[in-house]
Amino acid sequence: MRRGAARSGARARRAALAAAALLAASPALAYLLPPSAVLKRLAQRREALAAPAMEVRGTLHAEGEAGRALAAAAGLSPNGGAFSVPAVLSVKAPGRCRLDLLPAEGAGAGAERAWVAIGRGRVAGARGLERVPEVGALLRGTCLLLGQRATGADPGQVYAQELARLGVSLTEESLGRSGSRVAYVLGASQPREARPQVWIDKQGWQPIRLIAPLTGPLDDVRLLDFGSVAGGDLFPGAVEVRRDGAIALRLATERVVPNPKIADTLFP
Repeated sequence: MRRGAARSGARARRAALAAAALLAASPALAYLLPPSAVLKRLAQRREALAAPAMEVRGTLHAEGEAGRALAAAAGLSPNGGAFSVPAVLSVKAPGRCRLDLLPAEGAGAGAERAWVAIGRGRVAGARGLERVPEVGALLRGTCLLLGQRATGADPGQVYAQELARLGVSLTEESLGRSGSRVAYVLGASQPREARPQVWIDKQGWQPIRLIAPLTGPLDDVRLLDFGSVAGGDLFPGAVEVRRDGAIALRLATERVVPNPKIADTLFP
C-alpha cells in the first residue's frame, strides 16, 4: 500500500512539473489582456517618461543593397556592401521624426548633408536618403511607436488608429517571445504569422517589434534593449530593420537627449 502511494505521489509530482514546464514554454497558454488595455498601458508608459521630444545620436550601419544606397546618399563608397555613418534621429510628438547623416570620415567639406523627415503624412529629404526603403522603414516604425502623444480618456486610441491604418487587426492577439522577454502580439493569433502585427513587452510595456507595410509589403522593425546605459527607458539600445531575418539596417544608440529644442521647420 505504502509503495503504491509513493508511486502515485511521484507520478503526481512529475505531472505537476510537466505542466509547469509546458506553461513556461508556451506563453500563449497564459491570460491575455484585451488589445485595448495593452495599448492603453503602452501609451501610459510612454507618457510617464515625459519626453515628447528627444534627440538620439548613434551610428547607422547598413548591409548589402541598403549599405550601397546609404553610402551613395553620404557621398562615399561602401566597403564590400557594408557601410556605417554617424547619425542623429530627432523625434517630436505628435508623429514627426527626422534622420540626419553626419559627415563621415572622407566626406568633402561643405557637402550637403543627407536627411529624411516625416510629418503630417508627408516625406521630405535630401541626397536620395528618402528613397532608401530600409531608412524609411526605420524612421516610420520608430516614429509610430515612440513619437505619439496620448490624449483624451482613451490614451491608447492614437496607437489603435495608427496600427489599424497599417492593417494590424486589433481583434487578434497572442503571446510571443523576444529573447528572454514575453510580449503581447497584437494582430496575429500566432506570433510567427506573416501579417501586420505589433509586439509590446509584457513587463515593461515598451514597444519592441513592428511588422507592417511601412515602405514595402511587410517590413520588420525591432526595438532592442530598452533600459540600456545609452538609451535608458526613453529609447532602445538599437533599432533594426530586418530583411528575410537578416539585419539590413541598424541604428546603435550612443546618447539620448530628452526634450531638446527641435524646430518645427525641420519637418515637412
